[in-house]
Order: sequence, then structure tokens, then C-alpha cells
Amino acid sequence: MGMSTDFAADVIVIGSGAGGGFVATALAEAGKSVLLLERGQWFDYTKDFPARYPDWQSRASAFRLGSFFSDPTIAFHKGPAISNKDFDLCSRQNINKLQKYKHRGSFNYHRVFGVGGTTLHYQGEAHRFPDHAFDMKDRYGFGINWPLSYEDLAPYYARAEKWLGVAGDPANPFKATRGPYPTPAHDLSTKTQWVKRGSDKLGWSLLPNSLVMPSESYDGRSPCRYTGMCIKGCPFGAKSSVDLAILPRGLKTGNLKILDKTRVLELETASDGSIIGVIYLQGGEKKRVTADRYVLSTGAIETPRLLLASQSGFYPNGVGNQHDRVGRNLMETIFSVLTLEADRPVQAWKGQPIDSRIWDFNSPGYGNNRNGFVLGVSSSMSVYTGPLSYARHITGTGKAHKDAVRKKFGRIVNLFGIAEHGPDENNRVTLSDKKDKQGMPKVIVNSDYNERDKRTLREMINKLALLAEATEPAKIMNLFSTYNSPQTTHLAGTCMMGNDPEQSVVDGNGKVHGVKNLYIADASILPGQGMGDSPSLTIQALALRIADKMN
Repeated sequence: MGMSTDFAADVIVIGSGAGGGFVATALAEAGKSVLLLERGQWFDYTKDFPARYPDWQSRASAFRLGSFFSDPTIAFHKGPAISNKDFDLCSRQNINKLQKYKHRGSFNYHRVFGVGGTTLHYQGEAHRFPDHAFDMKDRYGFGINWPLSYEDLAPYYARAEKWLGVAGDPANPFKATRGPYPTPAHDLSTKTQWVKRGSDKLGWSLLPNSLVMPSESYDGRSPCRYTGMCIKGCPFGAKSSVDLAILPRGLKTGNLKILDKTRVLELETASDGSIIGVIYLQGGEKKRVTADRYVLSTGAIETPRLLLASQSGFYPNGVGNQHDRVGRNLMETIFSVLTLEADRPVQAWKGQPIDSRIWDFNSPGYGNNRNGFVLGVSSSMSVYTGPLSYARHITGTGKAHKDAVRKKFGRIVNLFGIAEHGPDENNRVTLSDKKDKQGMPKVIVNSDYNERDKRTLREMINKLALLAEATEPAKIMNLFSTYNSPQTTHLAGTCMMGNDPEQSVVDGNGKVHGVKNLYIADASILPGQGMGDSPSLTIQALALRIADKMN
């Protein structure tokens, strides 16, 4: 028996995260019929997330499928060799003693399969990329210029912020001039105020972060409750994840239909190269749906994988890959964390996971042979979270152990830095000979740091050390670095946008070069990472702009 075929909608959108949820909702509100296909399931924050329960610390995350080394998509392998001269860039259990590593670890991608995508798991940062991030090649002589400017994207940033109820302070001297945020900035937590003493001594500006946790009730949802549980799923529905803040708008129109637990296997192509259907798997049965236009929004790993795997006589190397650009220019996360023990109780568990940023180094500046980066304060970037985690990681027994836990609890604070990873066509996603359970090729991810990236990480670690010393903690505990242990959250590139079809995959409006009815709206099209800013708001703004251009 053949596959069932249905005319699905005007537009099929594949993936429901930051890009897919926004583009689907915008198209539905514009009167288009939209079918949204999502690999993962719907989650219910009132019962699915650990923090709803007293034993939350011992409960497994609801987001298991796409996380860490259980990721079913990636064929894991050792990374490139690490030189002796770069041991200072690597993680250290003892801050004063370098550790030796032979090679970088396997590529590790933090993401979620579910309706709402990785916005279910992310920590809610909502950053407009700085205006200098859009023309780095012209300004600084490195990187890639975007095919659009900050000014082109500004109205879509504002629209996305309004949909999300972003809380923030517009008086940020490191950002372009703007109007007020939909809700006021949150007050700095006790832990961040403690760190601010150090940043003030150094003359650095530690500023409130802009976050998708409204500080006031918004769209009928609760304001942020300061539990710090964002990465496990907000137990109060206060975080503006796409499933809660965006998709209900689209569903309200009657023009949007969402199918969860659907695994897209292939894009079908016609003799003229246009897309004529999508083959997907649901409940063990293969099905086929068709539409006039299609949008890929499955992220910077899945989107190139689907394009590369969709081979035909017209596209022998995969859809949109006529010039061997699909999968190239992968930008992973350059990231480092310095863990401190405060000299006093600072209620480290309380507040948003990342309530502040230091943007003083967000621009490389003329003559600086490094990428831009930012620093920040976090409560979620070490093994110390709730009381049980402290008890597990503090040695001892009996009363002495209890006393040690009581003394240290709430004092562990993380200083972190995150930087731009420069685009390099040799950093890429390719198909593996290995297959997953559905018969789809897994992907091989090859990625490394060039000398500029290493200089950036080295300076960032040095700045973290200066901040730690100025803060005067009781102890500087350890250093984590993605140089030896890749942990990617802000993934970009692989289907880069640009004006030249021979050097990019999509144009400035998100349309795949040479394919008249296929668009991409996700992190894969980003030509840069905003000098360390979180990419989610930029993905969402681009998705709104792409929807406008499609209309």
C-alpha cells in the first residue's frame, strides 16, 4: 500500500522552535493556512517539569531525547588534537594547575525536541545583536557581512519583543538606541550584586540582562517567580517559550495546525527543482504532505542534514547544495565558566539563571586581533544547584558533612564568558554512513578553533580571572572550557545567508538559492553570532521578516 497523501496547507513549516514557531504564527495571522510539523511532543508545564514536584532534584529532565551524548542524530567521534601550548585554554579542576588533554571531546549539542523547541530549555536571554555585528568584514576585516543591516531588522526585533513580553532596560550604552521594553528590567539578584562589587572596581559595566521572563503579568501568564529552573522547564509557565507565548496566537486564528511526534525524513523535488512534498514518519507509518511553499526551521544540525539527505536527480548532492555550501561555516559556542565560592551567603539559587551581562568587550575594536565576547553571572553553570547537589558534591559524613553543606549552600556562583566563533568553511556538518533508528543518516560534526578564536578564549579567561579576583571570593574553585569539552548552545551557520549563491545557501529573505518555494528560518542561516549575544531573538526577528517577505 502506498503512502497517504494530503494537500496540507499553503505553507508547511518543519520545526516549532524559535524560528519555526514565529514564522508559522506570523503566516497564520496573515491569513495563510499553515501545517507545522514537530519531531517532539507537546509538554504541559503543570505536570511534566521536575520543579513542579517536591523531589525535583532527583527527577530526570523532561527533555532527554535531544540532549548531551544521547543525541540520536550525531555520530560521535574524537575532536582535533590539542597542542601543549594551548593547555591554558582547557578545563581545570584545580584553578592553579593546568590539565593535559590529547584532543577535543566529541561535539555535544544542548537542544530539545518538543513543541517550542529549545526555547523550552533555554535561559531566556533576549538580545538584539549589536549593529557592528552585521558588517564585521567591513569594520574589522574578519567574519562575513550580513545581506541586511541592523536597521532592516530593528522593527522585527521590536515586534518579537512585544510578542514575548521581554523585560529589560533600554539604557544600555553598548546597544543601539531603542525604545522601552514591553516590561521593566528585573532587579539584580543578591549573587549578581555581590559580583558587581568586583566589576565596579574594574570599571566594567555589569548591567541587567534582557529576558523573556516578563517582570509583570503578560498575556494572562504569570510574571517570573525567580525559581532559576528555566533549563528544566519553567514550572509556572512564566518564561515566554514558543509553545506558551507564540503558538497560541497562531492556533487562535484557525489557520495553524500542529502535528507533534512527526519525524520528517525527506523533501521531495520536482523535475524543475521545486519542492513538491514532505515525507514524514508518525506512529510508525510513513506519510506524505504537500503545500505551495515550505519552511525549514529545525536548527543548524537538522536543517543541513535534511537538505543533504534529500537527494534526487536534480539535486544529487542534496537540496540547495549546488555549490557545496550546505553544512559549512558551522559556528559552535566558545564558552568558559569560572566557579567561585562566595565569602558570604548570596542566595545563589534565587533569581533568573543569567540576570546580568558585561558587554564591555562585545566589540573587538580596530586592531584587536580577537572576536567580540561578553561576560556574565550565572547560578546554573555548575553542579551546584539545589541542596541535594551540594550534599552530593561536598565530601564528608555525619554532622561535619551537614555543617559543611549548610555553610556552603547558596554560596557557589559562576562567572562565565561567551564569544563569537568565527565562520570557517572547514567547520562543517556532513552525513555519516551510520543510520539512526528511523533509517536517516546521522551527521558528523567537524569543528575546531583557529588562532583568532584561541586568542579570544584566552583573553576571555583572563578577564574572568580579573573579575573573580576583584570580587574577592573565599575560593576560586575550577575552570570549565569548551575548548577541550565542546558544549554547544548558540549554534549557527551551516546554511548561511548571503547575496552570492556560490558562497551562501539562502538569500537575505531566507529563500534557498535556486529553489523557488523553499525557505529556511532558524539559526543555520546566521552569518555570525552577535559577538557573544544570545541568538534566539535574532532568529525570531528574522523569522518574522521572512514571513513578511513570503507574504
